[in-house]
Amino acid sequence: MLIGQAWAGGITSLWGEGWLYLSVVIPFVITFVVLGEYFQNRDGLSNKKLWLTSLISAFFVTLYSGTIGAIFGETIVRGGMETINIGGTLIWGTIYAFVLLPLTTPFARLIIGVFYKLIQE
Repeated sequence: MLIGQAWAGGITSLWGEGWLYLSVVIPFVITFVVLGEYFQNRDGLSNKKLWLTSLISAFFVTLYSGTIGAIFGETIVRGGMETINIGGTLIWGTIYAFVLLPLTTPFARLIIGVFYKLIQE
């Protein structure tokens, strides 16, 4: 958020927009509930399997938060859908989900790796 604000002309707040947090909570909860169940039933997952799981999870979270989550969050924060470009949000959210995979996958691998170790203990 800080990098985006700096590129846009200045840092106005250390916190993100309210809709951003609302759009990310739901896919994170769903992803980690599913991963928790998956990891409980598996012993000794390979590094390749963890990377693949991270790729799929990162794509799901980014896709949902950039499309449906953004629309949902903006609707809650703004009180209506009159000012939301739904078509553009769905198209560009999907494009961003694919384009950002090289950045989101390693971050997801780090978080999921820690989560996997916690579940295995």
